[in-house]
Amino acid sequence: MADTSRDRLVRLLGLIAYLEAHGSTEFAVLAEHFGVSAARIERDLWALTTSGIPPYLPDECIEFDFDHLDSGIATLVASQGASQVKLSARETVALIGALATLVAAGTAPAGAHDVLARLREAYGGGEPVRVLDGAPEADAAVTSTIERGIAEGRAVSLDYIDAQDRRSVRVIEPHRLVAIDGVGYVECFCLKADDHRTLRLGRIASASLTDVMLTHPPSEEKGFSLVPQFEATVVLRRGARWAFEDLAGVEIEDDGETATARFGVADVDWAAGRLLSVAPDLVSVEPGTLREAVATHAHAVVTAHSV
Repeated sequence: MADTSRDRLVRLLGLIAYLEAHGSTEFAVLAEHFGVSAARIERDLWALTTSGIPPYLPDECIEFDFDHLDSGIATLVASQGASQVKLSARETVALIGALATLVAAGTAPAGAHDVLARLREAYGGGEPVRVLDGAPEADAAVTSTIERGIAEGRAVSLDYIDAQDRRSVRVIEPHRLVAIDGVGYVECFCLKADDHRTLRLGRIASASLTDVMLTHPPSEEKGFSLVPQFEATVVLRRGARWAFEDLAGVEIEDDGETATARFGVADVDWAAGRLLSVAPDLVSVEPGTLREAVATHAHAVVTAHSV
C-alpha cells in the first residue's frame, strides 16, 4: 500500500512522541512498532532533522544524536516542542466543528465529549460552531449497543424504520460507524437482505445484542458506499494532493508540480465541499457539473461571511 502524506505526517509526529517516552531506540524496533521498513524509519528520521521552527536555524531544528543515527539508533536530543499540539484560533474552531458534528451524528469516538468540552473551554467558552439540525440524532443507547457488537464481534438485532416509515426487525453484523455530512450510519452485513448495507443510526428505534457471532467481512468499499454518478478529473498543485488520497478508488498521477486525481462521484455536494477545502490549489475541475457545484458552494460561503 502506498505511503500517503497523511500516513507519513502521523508517523513523523508519532516518532517524536515515542522517542520522548521510550528514549534511544533501534530502527528495527521503531519499524516494527510503526509497521514500516527500517529503511523508511531511517528516511523519516533524517527528514525530521531538517524540520523545526521557521526559519529553521541550526538551534531551531529537531535534533538527534547523529553518531547514533549512523549506527541505526534513534536518540532524540531536542524536539522543539513538536509533540505539544498548539492550535491557532482557526484550527480550534475547525476541530470543534468536526467533533461536534461527530457527536451529533452519534459516531464520535470514546472521549470525544471530554475533548470537545476542553476545546470549547480553551477557546473561551460558548459555541463558535453550531451544528445545523438535519436528520434525527442517533439514540445513545442504540449507538452504544452497536459499538459493543463491533468490539465483541456479535450480531445486533435492530428495530429499524426505513425512509418510507416502514418498520422491520433486522439482524445485522456491524462493522463500523461513519458520519457523512453530519449524519451517522452503521456499515454492516444485513442477514435479512443477505448483503452489505449502510443504515442510518437515527432510524434505529432500538437495538439489542445477540449471541450470533460475525461471519461476514466488511465491505471492501471505504466509508459511505454509493454508486458513482460520474468520474471526476481534478488537476491541482502537488502540495494539495493529500485532500484526495483517502478517496475510495482514487487514481493519482503526480508529475512533480501538479497532481491529477480521478475518482468516482456519488454525492456531488460532498465532492464539491472536498474540492472547496483546497480551492486555492485547484487548476482544473471536470466535468462541468462538479465545477458548477464548487462555484455554488463557494458563493454560499462568501455570502455567509458577508452577512
